[in-house]
Amino acid sequence: MNMKTLVSLMCMVFPGAVIAVPTTVVTPKALSGPITNPGTGIASFHQGFGQQLTPAQYPDTGIEYERFYWSELEPVEGQYNFALVDDAFRFAAAHQPAMNVGLRVMVLDGPESGSKIPDWLIRKGVKGVWTPDRKTFAPNLDDPIFLEYSQRLLNAFGKRYDGNENLAYIDIGMVGSWGEWHNSNFPSLPPLEERYTPAQLEKYVKMHFTAFPKTPKIMLIAGNENLASAVRRGAGWRADCLGDWRNFSTTWNLMEDDYPPRLEAAQAAYSGFNDAWKRSPISFEICGHMTEWKTVQHYTREEVQRTFDWAIEKHASTINLKSSEVPVMYRAIVDNALTKLGYRFRLVSLSHDSVVTRGSTLTLNSQWANDGIAPSYLKYDVVYRLVNNTNKVIAQGKTSDDIRSWLPGERSLSYRLSLPVALANGQYYIEVAMLDSQGKARINLANEGKQSDGWYRVSKVRAQ
Repeated sequence: MNMKTLVSLMCMVFPGAVIAVPTTVVTPKALSGPITNPGTGIASFHQGFGQQLTPAQYPDTGIEYERFYWSELEPVEGQYNFALVDDAFRFAAAHQPAMNVGLRVMVLDGPESGSKIPDWLIRKGVKGVWTPDRKTFAPNLDDPIFLEYSQRLLNAFGKRYDGNENLAYIDIGMVGSWGEWHNSNFPSLPPLEERYTPAQLEKYVKMHFTAFPKTPKIMLIAGNENLASAVRRGAGWRADCLGDWRNFSTTWNLMEDDYPPRLEAAQAAYSGFNDAWKRSPISFEICGHMTEWKTVQHYTREEVQRTFDWAIEKHASTINLKSSEVPVMYRAIVDNALTKLGYRFRLVSLSHDSVVTRGSTLTLNSQWANDGIAPSYLKYDVVYRLVNNTNKVIAQGKTSDDIRSWLPGERSLSYRLSLPVALANGQYYIEVAMLDSQGKARINLANEGKQSDGWYRVSKVRAQ
């Protein structure tokens, strides 16, 4: 910590004298390199598929991303398998530091996979199409029975998890294969955009907002007109197959020929689309695995750099690398991106009176920076406390600042910490943290000075 004491003359005039009030100004040292925070960074995918990757093989992560089929979530009508989702939250909480969770519900896989909606629902007479081998049932998304029970399912899980402070987002799925708003892997089915109107598919967008009104939502860019509608309602967006430069063709790729026109069309349909990141997450999932980028696609470091630069340009908070090893030749690119993805809060400076008296207030004037490319989409409280030499908390107070509004850049804040009337003379330390609703420090600041309990010791003051 770089600390200096300034003496400023305050206009406290007494007969025959002007009282000099010393002011302390501290500029906590900044950290370089990646830090891990909830809801940001490189995703852990389905609990890492059980792999035991080392930090050298895969970056630390702040988000656990999982998706489940309806047949798993409600195998028996009205009996919901909450244990699947609870397990994801337990896994995320056990990670150090604790992660947040992203979720998606799906109703279709591939033609060879078998049906992914429960048998009891099919028996209710839901309209749909069986694959030629009668192995997999693809439901009609505009069937009234299917719509009714889809909303029931989402409502049940929304009742249990909506507003959960560790739920980073709900991925608007249930449409198409893997909830990815297409059925291109089903040759026997007409394309979704030909089979259904945007108005029909909009019902699934509304469902997610109805069931999860408090939780951030994201929408796949393959949703065409429904993409702009979802973002207009308040969702962020996501894209699959990030990093496709020649995965499917040497003359066409997603990065140049698919993503740009989709995003331009969404912006044309809704003028606020490009600002979606200011209120809801932007998320990506890569094409294949990064090991294949090296051994199959033979992507250069420059091509991989272009991929991550594009994600940063779009204000991404998370990128799903599918819990697969990152080749050494690309690792520096990933780590550099991690210093920018999502939010990265840093205390730039703190100023306050160097001496306080019992029963008074300590005014804390601070300068904060968000060195990342997005805000936090979940609420954490900025809290200050005063501790003595034995680390006993003498005073503590929560500011009214909402870090969800902290866009990239700097901001000045002021807070008045009330001091106890029984404050003993002596030296005290000023600490700051960002806490969840349970009072636990959750956010790692891009500063030195972190204590074992997650609080940051940033300054000191003398009581007399």
